[in-house]
Amino acid sequence: MATCAIQTGWRASVEMLRYSSICRKISPNAPVFLSVPNSTITHIQRRSLSILPFGLDIGLLGVAVYFFTKLPKPDPSNVTSIFGPPSGSKEGEANPKKVVKCIAHRGAGLDAPENTLQAFKYCVAMECNFIEMDVRTSKDGQLVLLHDQGLERLTGTDITDVRFMDWDSIKNIDVGATHPNRQQFKDVTLCLLEDAIDYLLANKVKMIIDVKGEDAQVVNGILRVFSGNPVLYENAVVTSFNPYVLYQIRKRDPNIVGAMSYRPHCFAYLNYDAENGPTNPRFGDRLALQALSRAADCVHGALWRSAARWCSVSAVLLHKDIVSPREVEYWRSRNVRVAGWCVNRPVEKLYWRAVLRAPYLANTLIGEPEVDKKEFEEGKEQRKLVEMD
Repeated sequence: MATCAIQTGWRASVEMLRYSSICRKISPNAPVFLSVPNSTITHIQRRSLSILPFGLDIGLLGVAVYFFTKLPKPDPSNVTSIFGPPSGSKEGEANPKKVVKCIAHRGAGLDAPENTLQAFKYCVAMECNFIEMDVRTSKDGQLVLLHDQGLERLTGTDITDVRFMDWDSIKNIDVGATHPNRQQFKDVTLCLLEDAIDYLLANKVKMIIDVKGEDAQVVNGILRVFSGNPVLYENAVVTSFNPYVLYQIRKRDPNIVGAMSYRPHCFAYLNYDAENGPTNPRFGDRLALQALSRAADCVHGALWRSAARWCSVSAVLLHKDIVSPREVEYWRSRNVRVAGWCVNRPVEKLYWRAVLRAPYLANTLIGEPEVDKKEFEEGKEQRKLVEMD
């Protein structure tokens, strides 16, 4: 009877292997039965509880996690309050003065010492009501307006990283010492974010706050500033090159209007432009680290759009040399504003106004063009030709 039972079990195993996802496995540690040849026993093991091919289930899980963790959009009225009506829209044509055209990059850093109160006063005097500024933290957690990690470029000193400096030790350093217009701007010092916000709000100036650094101090500081100044929700945008930094900020306060900045090769190279491509490698003397950063650039370029949608950004700030009418239309169809940086030449500004119909960040407020009706109609015709292609 035992032999018959074994034969019946064997036939059942063969049929299960033939018609199901059950595989055969010989276990050397199986219990020994004298009635079974070679003192081994055949075990039946299911390959998987899932009916999906390997990898597809992981992909579906990743998609589910993406949509489950995707952040909500902020109040659309706050986006319109900051950026105004889109250029070319009915509201924009009815209220052309509300359409944002030029954003002073770092407070027009070519005209006045960048990221300083003097630069913001210059923008107000030039009737520019939208500025961009960079913020990072000092050692004692102060939110300092500064683009670089250190002060070498602005002051000629050997301070390489303000994260290791207290605010009191750097607040009186002249950051206009190397500026081309230093004769007009003397004794210019660093500015705190709170002081800049007070001045800009008092003068009805919108702002883009570009978060530099990735430490918890700067994230907590931005959240603290917004919670203490609720009017900022309809007057300020927070942007970052690092999507995770922006995600941390907007996850804790989804009402903050967010933007993401992008340029090619930002991990591996310090500079990029259409004529020369990427230049000044960040880790040129460390080949392994440079190769790793170039690989990160490839991944970043492939995933950037997904990351922007994941953070539910309301605007994207793109390097001007990679923007085309189709790129603008891609984001516009998703109710995401586009701004280019840095657009400094008058002919480039004219192209952005008449053809792309999108705002731009400029380092100088000199040479701002006026687009008349004829130029605007020519821009519309050029856009039609691009769309037909």
